[in-house]
Parts: sequence; C-alpha cells; structure tokens
Amino acid sequence: MKAVALHQAGKLDEAKTIYQKLLNTNPRDSDALHYLGLIAFQKHHYLDSVNLIEAAIKLNCLVPAFYCNLGNAYRALGQFDSAITAFQEAVRLDTKFPAAHNNLGNTLKDLGRLDEAITNYRKAIALKPDFSEAHNNLGIAFSAQGNHEKAVDSYRKALSLSPYYADAYGNLGNALKSMGKTNEALVNFQHQLRLAPDNSAAQHIVASLSGSNPERASSKYVEKLFDDYAEKFDLHLQQDLKYEIPEKLVALISQLQIPFTKKFDILDLGCGTGLVGVAIAPLAQQLVGVDLSNNMLKKAHARNIYRRLECLDLLTMIRSEKNSSYDIIVAADVLVYVGKLDNVFREAKRLLRPGGILGFSVETLDVSPDQKNMKEIQQEYRLEITGRYSHSTSYLYRLASENGFLIQKLDATEIRMENGKPVHGYLVIFMA
Repeated sequence: MKAVALHQAGKLDEAKTIYQKLLNTNPRDSDALHYLGLIAFQKHHYLDSVNLIEAAIKLNCLVPAFYCNLGNAYRALGQFDSAITAFQEAVRLDTKFPAAHNNLGNTLKDLGRLDEAITNYRKAIALKPDFSEAHNNLGIAFSAQGNHEKAVDSYRKALSLSPYYADAYGNLGNALKSMGKTNEALVNFQHQLRLAPDNSAAQHIVASLSGSNPERASSKYVEKLFDDYAEKFDLHLQQDLKYEIPEKLVALISQLQIPFTKKFDILDLGCGTGLVGVAIAPLAQQLVGVDLSNNMLKKAHARNIYRRLECLDLLTMIRSEKNSSYDIIVAADVLVYVGKLDNVFREAKRLLRPGGILGFSVETLDVSPDQKNMKEIQQEYRLEITGRYSHSTSYLYRLASENGFLIQKLDATEIRMENGKPVHGYLVIFMA
C-alpha cells in the first residue's frame, strides 16, 4: 500500500492524506484509523492517538498491535494503568508478542514495579533473543534496583546485537560509573557521543569524567535531566537522599535580625517542584520562581504558592527583572549546575533591595592532601564526576567582596546522601 510505504519513509503528512481518503471511502477501515493514530503518536499528539486507535479497536477488537500501540499512547500521556490494561490485552491476544511484553515492562518500570518489569523484559527476550531494546531496558531495570553488574551484562548484550545503539552506550557508562569504573565509563560515553554528537547529557558527562571544567552545565542538559526526574523528584530527594536543604536554608534566614513582622518579595532560583517555596512561603508577600524544566514547574504550579513562574535559564530571567525588586533571593541546590557564578551574583546584588538576603547552597570543593601545595588549591569551582559543580570558600568570599555583600552565614552541612555517603557542602547567607 502506497500510504504505508510513505509512512515507513517518514513522509507522515503525505501518508495521512491517503489514510484520510481511504476513510472517506470506507469509514469502517480500522487499519486506516490505526495508522492515523500512529501518525498522531509520532507527532506527539497523544490524546488524538488514543482516540483514533480506540476507534479502530471498536471496529476490530482482535488485532494485538492495536492494543500495543494504544498502550504506548496512554503511557505517553502518563495514564499508566490504562497503558498496562492495553498491553495486557495485546499479550492475551498474542502470547508470543515480544514488543508488547517489552512495552508492558517499560510501563511497570515507570511505576517502580521493577520485579514485574524484569519478568516482562525476560519474556520478550525469550521470544526474541536478538531484541536489543529489551536487553537494554532489562539493564535499566537492574540499574534502578542497584544491581549494576547484571545491568552491565544486559547493556553489553544489547550492544553486541546493535553496535550502534547510542543509548545503550550511555546506560552502560552510567552503570560503570556507579561501580566506580570511571575510565571504562568514559570510554562508553565517548562512544555514545560519537554516535549522537548532539546528546547534551553525554557531552556533560564526558566533560566531568575527562577533567574538563566548563563554566556551566548546558541548559539542554539541565532541562532534560529535570524533565525526566520531575515525576519522582520530591520522593527521591526527601526519602532516598535525605534532602533537607530547603528547611535548613529557610531556618538560617529566619535566624537573621530582620523585621519578620512584614512579608517579603522573594525570588526562588531553580525552584524545581517548589520544595523551597513551601518552606519559605510563610515569609512571602510575593513568591516568584524560575526553572528550566517545564515538568518541574508543573509540579510547582500545582502547589499554588507562586505568584509567577518562569520557564527560563536563571541568568536570562534575572537579567530581565527590575532593579531592587526583591527582599530575598534563594537558590537551593541550583548553583551546583553553574560553575562560574560571577554573573549570577552580580545580577542578584542588583535585584536585592538594601539589606536584602541572598541564601544559597553549594557543594564543597575538596583539595586532596597531595594538592595542598599546588596550584589546584586556588581553583574556584570544579565539575565533579557526579556531573555537579563544587565551589571553594575562597571563591565565595571573593564574590561577596566584589559585589558588596556581607557574609552573614557560611555553615558546613550535609547536602544529601549519595551512594550511602554524605555529600558535603555549605549553606550560605549574604546580605546586600
């Protein structure tokens, strides 16, 4: 069929026109409806995809592929229970349908049901041993369980079947990095980058593992990192990583000798899902937030505590704000994605009213014993293998002095737990 050939060639609009003509001739053409649903999915019109594929199923309820693709559309919408129901029906109709088992595994993984996901990936592989995507997904599930050795085996199997599988190289790199095998990890991220030169995550991780020290993480990297992280962000930070920086930072601000009888105009830099916002909202007359991740901002918006939320790079946003427009600026765990802080602090000083407060957290730039008499001790910031930046206290003192801030607090703290160990940093309060 000409329409299918055009569709497979990626000529979606031309294929769509022919499918619609077929439907005009025969409104009960379930295949045409299904293919239109696939095109809607490929164009990220997921609700349209669901409606079209469900219309196809009403006409013909015995085609396993219809249910499998319906499940993909529901998953893209975040309607995981409906996706599972659709995939299970696909498997019921065709017990030897590896793609349906793989996609069911993906949805179960999304829900954290990792043992069930692994069972379905293994079923997919048993049905199709050369299914490289299922091997890769099995590795992701093992990694999520902390079973990095099994994950490495799965990723290597995926790559033996598909040597140009860029994502599998990145996943293998992450597993090796988690095992402390940073040199092997770097090699795999470099492979990924050769296959996908525009991959911002691979670019950033290669920089972190190779000792490069760019001035900041790219906006694309940060945006994707937190868009992907948004759904589980709060639970993971607070339960798994024992993250308490918002409460600690606001407690330090509250200890200052400022008139808390009034309310304040507050700017939350890198507001994320609004964890800092919740802690500081009782002090706010007006609370404004900015973050690069639209998915994170959706969570923040749902808290209904922000007067305004901006989806922008923080430096771009603060450069557009008026002079002396805030009493308090907070930046909890956001400056760890910015190495060179000079411009951020210069703009923060401009935005703060006299006596205003800049409160933030940074991670500690450690100097090893054999570096104490070397030039590295003068390093102001460093991109660590975690992908985050650490900053030296001497750098913070310089920024305060050059921008006319008084240092009110510079308290050592544990930022979070990571791989069972504390991440050390500072809570800092500058006053304008």
